[in-house]
Amino acid sequence: MRRKSKHYNNLIDTIVCEDATIKGALHTQKSVRIEGRYEGEINASGDIYIGETSTVKGDIIAKNIIVSGEFIGTIEAVIGLHVQSTGKVYGNIKAEKLIIEEGGIYKGHVNMDSLTHDPQHPPHNQPPIAGE
Repeated sequence: MRRKSKHYNNLIDTIVCEDATIKGALHTQKSVRIEGRYEGEINASGDIYIGETSTVKGDIIAKNIIVSGEFIGTIEAVIGLHVQSTGKVYGNIKAEKLIIEEGGIYKGHVNMDSLTHDPQHPPHNQPPIAGE
């Protein structure tokens, strides 16, 4: 029997292989790597990696999202979105940080307001909440 190392648990937990096509909702406390086709919702407490040969359509939420393939939909990245040189993103983004490498494609709307609510420092276009 092979034992998992301590560090294995911090790596990718769920992989959708190149030949797979999946529709539905995926919720996980770990990271996800998509190499095939996925349509639906992904909510990961870790990171989401969208591989070069993949196509993902839907709504995804994660700490970091790295796109090397094609994504169509809505992205919410708590820390950041990285569109690599082979990546294509079509849709709306909400993220703290956005990196688009040369050759990467992005078309849509970006919201880079803080994803965490801080009543002491409201967004510039909103007044402070009374009593807070």
